[in-house]
Amino acid sequence: MQYQITDIYETRAGISVVLSCDEGNEAEKTLLFKPSLWLEEGLQAGDVVDEEGIAHLCATAQFCQAIARAEGLLANSDYSRTRLIYRLMRYDFDRPVCERAADYMIEKGYIREGEQTLRIARFYCKNKHWGKKRIAAELMGRGYCHNAVMEALNSLSDEEYFSSLVQLMEKKYAAPCTDEKEKQKRIAALSRLGFSYAEIQRALEETGS
Repeated sequence: MQYQITDIYETRAGISVVLSCDEGNEAEKTLLFKPSLWLEEGLQAGDVVDEEGIAHLCATAQFCQAIARAEGLLANSDYSRTRLIYRLMRYDFDRPVCERAADYMIEKGYIREGEQTLRIARFYCKNKHWGKKRIAAELMGRGYCHNAVMEALNSLSDEEYFSSLVQLMEKKYAAPCTDEKEKQKRIAALSRLGFSYAEIQRALEETGS
């Protein structure tokens, strides 16, 4: 079965390509492409496409749809490659298409995991007063790769993490604590924020909390 390209026109969403078939019960097809990816096909109105070619064009059109969806998602939030793949799959794209779209977004500079993890780690340390372990869990939960997570965590010095802990304690636990049970509650709360027992003990001694 063969299709002929009967029309090609530009829309706000991209390049629409109309294909018609005179055989069987196949109806007219209209596929939407990103302009740059359509140009790579090297086709024009009047060209005839066989079944293998149609399968390829349909796959490319789906890839273009996944890219468009990815662009919309990334316009509003940071995504790791892994998180973007799973989010795209929720829109019923096949996993290989989602993976290909995510790789395309990395290639085009929409996803920069190294920069994103650095920014996120610094924000949670300085603004939320989280420790290294809590930040690591957050980054891993967002699907960032191990190398990007470790580089982000190590971009902050031990003293920066400790300084953030002291700031939090001076703000939250300004009054000295003499009750052992209350002291253990404070230690547990700070531990949940990702600080080690050694860090917490040192901060308790320095702040007198």
